[in-house]
Amino acid sequence: MLPGFSSGIRVGGLRSLSLSGTPITTATEDIAYAGFTVTATAGTLPYTYSLVGSWPTGISINSSTGVVSGTPTTPGTYASLSVRVTDGVTATADLPSFTITVSVSGATRQAMTLGAYVNSNGPRQSMVPGTYINEA
Repeated sequence: MLPGFSSGIRVGGLRSLSLSGTPITTATEDIAYAGFTVTATAGTLPYTYSLVGSWPTGISINSSTGVVSGTPTTPGTYASLSVRVTDGVTATADLPSFTITVSVSGATRQAMTLGAYVNSNGPRQSMVPGTYINEA
């Protein structure tokens, strides 16, 4: 987890639209992401929140509340991510960019292990080359 981010601009001494939140930077494939919420201040209502960058499939943002949540389905490292708020007069503010790492789930790891068998309703097949199991 990263320390809280905050982003904003001052115009002519007045406080303008800003965005704050603390991204959760780790997740596991096929397990609900811990998520986080971003909060906009100043600017002109209404606020609309959006994701910036190539986020893991399965993670989304509630455009009205700023809640980032979901279940990532593809492991990997996702860099240069951010969250943006756009206010009622189209001013924007972004969180500083960050990276989320989605690790492989235990179920996927087991299925990828040579000699491991996947529990299914069909016949099992060996993943060891040259080895066959006939359970049909």
